[in-house]
Amino acid sequence: MAGSATAAIALGYLLPAGSVELTLEELCTASPLNSRCKDYLPGVQAKDERGQPIQVNQLLPTVPPGSRVAAKGLPNPPIVYLVVTNPPMIAEYAISSVCTHLGCTVAWKADQNQFVCPCHGSRYDNQGRVVHGPARRNLGLLTVVVKQNQVRLVDHQPAIDPRVKAP
Repeated sequence: MAGSATAAIALGYLLPAGSVELTLEELCTASPLNSRCKDYLPGVQAKDERGQPIQVNQLLPTVPPGSRVAAKGLPNPPIVYLVVTNPPMIAEYAISSVCTHLGCTVAWKADQNQFVCPCHGSRYDNQGRVVHGPARRNLGLLTVVVKQNQVRLVDHQPAIDPRVKAP
């Protein structure tokens, strides 16, 4: 037993485990309520179609619940849609504008309560789920962090997909 213990200790020194420490971006994306993330602003600032930063206190009074608000900031997708919930809050996810059929940019059609692809006619419901092909996959989702009156876009899947029903 003493020999096994000595061998295990020697191997630990010779073959150290790789570091598994998360970057602050990874930590705060996975656990935004962590105390180290108090003043950290992940991702990039969301901007409106004119390129102006989106301020929460200016956006929420001007759009009704259920709205989808176009935002820019990430290189890909170039446009995402913020989701305004009821009571008026910005959801923790945004919907990608990239059609899953051939990559065209879908548009939100409020009068139809759907995202519509102008290229081949794919349609998605207000959560980005396919309702009419040729697309077969739902629109992608990205993480949204609302902090310090800012809307931040994080190029990462949200921890919970709002389109999946809990068991």
